[in-house]
Amino acid sequence: AMPRKPKTASFGGRAVTARGKRYLESKAAKVHEAVKTAVLLRGSKTSEKATAGVRAVHLLKLPDSKLLSRRRDDVRPFEDASSIERLSQQHDAALFGVASHSKKRPNNVILGRCFEGELLDMFEFGVIEEGMRRGLNKMLGTKPCLIFVGEWGADERCKRLRNFLADFLRGQDVDKVNLAGLEHALVVALDRPNLLVSLSPNRLRLRKSGTRVPDVKLEPAGDPLILELRRDHAPSLDLWKAALKQPRELKPKKRKNVSTTALGDTVGRLHVAKQDLDAIQVRKVKALKKTRPETAEAPPPAAATTTTTAP
Repeated sequence: AMPRKPKTASFGGRAVTARGKRYLESKAAKVHEAVKTAVLLRGSKTSEKATAGVRAVHLLKLPDSKLLSRRRDDVRPFEDASSIERLSQQHDAALFGVASHSKKRPNNVILGRCFEGELLDMFEFGVIEEGMRRGLNKMLGTKPCLIFVGEWGADERCKRLRNFLADFLRGQDVDKVNLAGLEHALVVALDRPNLLVSLSPNRLRLRKSGTRVPDVKLEPAGDPLILELRRDHAPSLDLWKAALKQPRELKPKKRKNVSTTALGDTVGRLHVAKQDLDAIQVRKVKALKKTRPETAEAPPPAAATTTTTAP
């Protein structure tokens, strides 16, 4: 018997098989994107500190992280970005991390992100304290509460770094948060004069306080990861605008004549035509009835006179 030909379908104006259509649909842009995956690897030459730093980032990003065991000699993002872009497309990962070591830049870790298969931005750090050596495995898979401490808005470089770290560590997008299930808090502190970034994992403990609001305590869940900021690669203006663009379905619909004040109160405006109050039919009550015009007052009657006669 002759083998059956696979059924064809169309996607984007071209004929593909049904299996190919499902694959292309999974790779196409969506209104609600999935969680960004990170691929972490070692370069041609690394140190124990740099490898431990990448492993700590891998633990913070789990379960949306891939730690490759094989070294890659051709990955040098600041010299040539094509290799890391190709690797990002192979693993379908928008985030990446590379550990390296040299005499000029010891204990080096490069973290960055891609957009549409192109390098968007990246930051180079030096590992001061690798941390994350105890207790972190109890919090794997939980969405962290990110707490940024320091002068993150001092300059554009710090602003981009904060945006990058929030995008790297935020986890899955959720609409609602159950405070009773919030267990993991990640404190990201910036020492701007020394260009040091500290990532400290903590566990949230809710204790009774005698009121409806519990007493919140932070307990360290591992040693902090301390990084020293070195170089950075700023994104191009066109690619940055394309990355920030939101789909039309996610933009809130503008409601006419409705606005929100600075305190969050919703204020509405009604447009009413000019009304003639004399012609409006209202409820007939005594208070609204017109009184009759008063008549002119009559003169008072003359006083009666009596006459008397002499006897």
